[in-house]
Amino acid sequence: MRFAPKSNPSSILIGEPVQADVDVGLAVRNGQEVAVKVFSGSSVLAAGTATGATEVIDRVLSPLAQEEVGTIRCIGLNVGDL
Repeated sequence: MRFAPKSNPSSILIGEPVQADVDVGLAVRNGQEVAVKVFSGSSVLAAGTATGATEVIDRVLSPLAQEEVGTIRCIGLNVGDL
């Protein structure tokens, strides 16, 4: 997951929750502290390896950074029965 840590909210880190069974989004929304094992990578596409460090989430970020997303094409039915 991508997140901003409480120790430095302007930085972006990659990691996984220390507790595997925690609902991260719900816990952060409810004001609970969620500890995350930090990885060495700069992207969830190349997370690297565990660093041994842990951080507490300040903000949960989108899985991919804006520069990692190319063109998004959506195909679907946009009209209902008339």
